[in-house]
Amino acid sequence: MTQDPTRRGVRLCQVNPDKNEADTDIDIIAIHGFDTKSQDTWTWRVSNPRNSVKWLADPRMLPSEVGAARIFTCDWPAEVLQPSDLIQKTIEEYALLLLDGIQREVLVENAAGREGRPVLFIASCLGGIILAKALVDTGGEYQSLRKATRGIVFLATPFRGTSFKDVAAWAELGLKAWASVSDLLTGWAAS
Repeated sequence: MTQDPTRRGVRLCQVNPDKNEADTDIDIIAIHGFDTKSQDTWTWRVSNPRNSVKWLADPRMLPSEVGAARIFTCDWPAEVLQPSDLIQKTIEEYALLLLDGIQREVLVENAAGREGRPVLFIASCLGGIILAKALVDTGGEYQSLRKATRGIVFLATPFRGTSFKDVAAWAELGLKAWASVSDLLTGWAAS
């Protein structure tokens, strides 16, 4: 079954504390990077899965260090191989989706609760590029986000690009061809 391309966008999920606990004074938003998901990015894994640690939610990790903070993960469709019927988005479009998601899920609640509630970002890899683009381009209805931003932690964000950018341009053609063949095989196997 093909996923509706309009349903894939930026989504925030509160991981700490429970939504019923309203006594918080800062929002922390963690944005994962390219070809991963929040579940994978923000979890320390060991050979025994029962011992894995979700460091954004585990009470012994980040929550114990930041006190009264709401912590969110921000998910966006970052897979290398996207379904062929998915409408591809640019960094600018993801930046606008990020701003919209934060506006909808965080800033609206803040306006109803406390004015001027600070926001801290943790951004990994390409998620950092999307965040930077979003904050640079904030204006109008999103100006309150720029004012609320108190800090950003960038983890492995490629601000200088990569020496493999020319190779990546050639690889893109091959990956698109492979994705098309994969879609055909998946459709063939399903029928």
